[in-house]
Amino acid sequence: MFYVAWVSISVIQAANTELFDDEAYYWVYSRFMDWGYFDHPPMIAALIKAGYAIFHNELGVRFFILLFNTATLFLVQQLTCKKDDRLFYAVVLSIAVAQIGGILAVPDTPLLFFTVLYFWLYQRFLQKTNLTNAMLIGMGMACLLYSKYHGILIIVMVLLSNLKLLSNKYTYVAGAFCLVLFAPHIYWQYKHNFPSIQFHLFERNASGYQFSFTTEYILGQIAFAGPVIGWLLLWAAFMYRPVLAVERAMKYSLIGIYTAFLLSTYKGRVEANWTVAAFIPLMVLSHRYLVQHYQLQKWVYRSVAITLLLVLAGRLYLMSWFPAVLPIKQNEFHGNREWTAGIHLQAGNLPVVFVNTYQRAAKYWFYTGTPAFSLNSPDYRRNNFNLWPIEDSLIGKTVYMDLPGNNEGYRQRFQLHGWRFPQDGVQTNYYSFSRVLFSTIRCTCQQQRSIQINANVTIPQNYQALFQQPVYGATPIWLVLYIDGDVHDFINTGITVKQLIGKRLMHTIPIPPEIIKGAYTARLCIGSVIPGFPTINSTEFELSVQ
Repeated sequence: MFYVAWVSISVIQAANTELFDDEAYYWVYSRFMDWGYFDHPPMIAALIKAGYAIFHNELGVRFFILLFNTATLFLVQQLTCKKDDRLFYAVVLSIAVAQIGGILAVPDTPLLFFTVLYFWLYQRFLQKTNLTNAMLIGMGMACLLYSKYHGILIIVMVLLSNLKLLSNKYTYVAGAFCLVLFAPHIYWQYKHNFPSIQFHLFERNASGYQFSFTTEYILGQIAFAGPVIGWLLLWAAFMYRPVLAVERAMKYSLIGIYTAFLLSTYKGRVEANWTVAAFIPLMVLSHRYLVQHYQLQKWVYRSVAITLLLVLAGRLYLMSWFPAVLPIKQNEFHGNREWTAGIHLQAGNLPVVFVNTYQRAAKYWFYTGTPAFSLNSPDYRRNNFNLWPIEDSLIGKTVYMDLPGNNEGYRQRFQLHGWRFPQDGVQTNYYSFSRVLFSTIRCTCQQQRSIQINANVTIPQNYQALFQQPVYGATPIWLVLYIDGDVHDFINTGITVKQLIGKRLMHTIPIPPEIIKGAYTARLCIGSVIPGFPTINSTEFELSVQ
């Protein structure tokens, strides 16, 4: 009855809630099935594609996600030894995000499913260590990594919890099988210059540490685990003393995940959901502790009603049956059909180019069925729109361009560079070259205020011919300087795309006198049809002006 009710409510919620920004982006993933993507591994894309093949709506996007969410709870219940199912249901219902977030088509849900499956397979492996179980646990590890890169924390913590595994030959069989299964993704990363590693480990860093990063993380995790009784579940899970090897693995994982992301607050703000894999050991270990301490269970039972009321309010707020409380522009779950239909009415059948917003581009595509593109300028960040061949089909065509809202700063910048945004948004002979990538960039300071740039260049084959055409060949390449993450200056390198011949770029760039001495981060960017808004064509690199 519990699981039937859980699935039924999830289906109703999923079918009547508009897509979250990132869900629409992952839906576009599923339009371009591949072994990897700029931000994440491909598991979420595969699940969305399978569900959308059944239902061509929001439910289809979320269908296998909600099934995975339900299956996750079922497997967690098996790991609790079924000593008190009533208490298990109370613990689950105390975690609001497991109920509301369980329908969202994001990588966290398959990560949770394969985390609990991995612990279940690990328990089976310990009970009977043989080739079959070794290959099964190897498959489980590969699925973890295909879901979200955070899965590596679970694998490492399990090994640290039982170092005897390192002397077992079947451990290496499992590792080798995992590597074979994960090899296509590794090759994809290599082929695309490891964009995920560069983005997650280097480009997401904050300009400087703020104490609020740490305090927000700690308070956020308590609320994320609750929101009412999360503090007790965390305390119970940390207080539980493992007896079995699988319990010890969960305890190590719980501590390891929370500690790793606590340390990550030194690099920047940590999103609350990044620790979601800790929910598996949190539910299992807190349940086992509360079974042993009957007097604490009353706090869980008393809090369930309050949590369910909060969850009900959250569900009703998100569902399209009810009006949004916040303005539409601040709410990702309401008004998407209206604003996309409004743009579609103006654009007609023209493809739409959005400036600096992959979210709006993805949602427009989903709700209108018309392809869209995100032009990512130096003010923004690279994403998978820099990799997909969408841009190729737009070059030389007429498009409809959409600014990010009514941002006056962008309009002023357009005017500053002599480009007036068309009143009707229609832009003829569109071009941008965001798929060109400069990598492994080395900068050497020269005398007389100049910098020598040495970089690898990756150019799509069909762009080479375009660069030789007069209409595109004079497109400039810019050196964009940043201070504390904000665009500071544009420097014309003196290079045009016509000069991009071969796989290497070596050029000396004079530094204008108005650029003050100091340390900057920088990117190489190629101009677009919009003056002053080149596309991002490199990862960040350090640059010192003498």
